[in-house]
Amino acid sequence: MGIISSQKHHNQHGILNPAVTKGPSIVKRNFVSTNPNYLRTLSQTHAGWIFGAIAELIDNSRDAGASRLDISIQSMFSKQAGQKVPVLCVVDNGHGMTYAQMMRMVSFGHKGPNEHCQDQIGRFGIGFKTGAMELGRDAFVLTQTSTSRSVSFLSQSFNENKDNLEIPVVTYCKKDQYMEVDLGVQSEATAEYNLNAIKKFSPFNEYFIGEKVGLFGEEGTGTQVYIWNLDRWGTNYTLEWNSQKTDESPDSHGNGDILIRSRRVRSRPGQTNGNVPLDYSLKAYVEVMFLNPQMKITVQGSPVNTHMPS
Repeated sequence: MGIISSQKHHNQHGILNPAVTKGPSIVKRNFVSTNPNYLRTLSQTHAGWIFGAIAELIDNSRDAGASRLDISIQSMFSKQAGQKVPVLCVVDNGHGMTYAQMMRMVSFGHKGPNEHCQDQIGRFGIGFKTGAMELGRDAFVLTQTSTSRSVSFLSQSFNENKDNLEIPVVTYCKKDQYMEVDLGVQSEATAEYNLNAIKKFSPFNEYFIGEKVGLFGEEGTGTQVYIWNLDRWGTNYTLEWNSQKTDESPDSHGNGDILIRSRRVRSRPGQTNGNVPLDYSLKAYVEVMFLNPQMKITVQGSPVNTHMPS
C-alpha cells in the first residue's frame, strides 16, 4: 500500500503562497493504493481506550527530542461546518520532520522499522495514523526543521467517495531567511493543488499556518498536530474539556484537563477503588504513564507533574 502518483494538467489559478516560484504545470497527487475506508479500520486500533491514541502522539514528540509538549482542545472555524468546531491540538518543540520523514509518517506499507532509531517507540511509523484516526476524522500536521517546513493532511472527509486514498503534502525549503516551496520534491502546480485541498477541507490556510509557525518559539523547530471532527459518544463528543481553555484565554489557572466523558473505570485484578482518575483524566493518565519525562507537558494549559502510582 505504498504511495503512487497521478499526473494531470492543473488549470486553476491564484497561487495561495506568494513564495511559490516558477515550475512545471503538472500536478502530481499523492495517492495511496488502498480504499479510504482503511482509515476507519485504523481507528479501531484504540477503540477500547482513546487515551492510548493520545499516547501515540506523545510518544512521537518524545522521540523527536521535544522539551515541551502542549495538549489542548480549542475552537477553530471550519468552512465545511460553517461554524467553530473543537480541535485537538498537540504541539511540541522537537526537531521536526524532513520531507522524507513526513512521507514515512503518512504513508502505508513500509518495508520494516527504522533501524536507525532502535530506541524510538514510533520507529514503525504507524502510531500517528492509528492514533489520529481514532481521535477524529481529519488531521493536519505542520512540522518544521532548521532547513525545511512541511504540511500534510490525512483526512476521511477529503477522501469520501474516492477509490484511492489521497494525502495532500506540501514541503518548503529554507532559502536565506525565507521558506519557499521545495521544487525538488513537488511542482508549483502540485503545491497549489494540495494547498487548495487543505484550505477547502480544513480550518487552515496559508495565513493561519503562518500564525501557527510562531508557536515553534526560539529554536524554530517542532511538530504540530491538529485533529477535528472528533470521535463521538452518542450525541456528544467522547472527550470533554475545560471550557475556559480558548484561543483568546489559553491559561486555565492549573485546573485544565481533558476527560473521557463516560468516566468508565477499567477493570484490573484486585482493584477495589471504584474511582480511578487515570482511567478518564488525561492529566492523571500522563502523570502516571510518562514518568521522568524528557519534556514538560501541559494538558489544557495545566502543567503535568509526574509521580509514581500509589
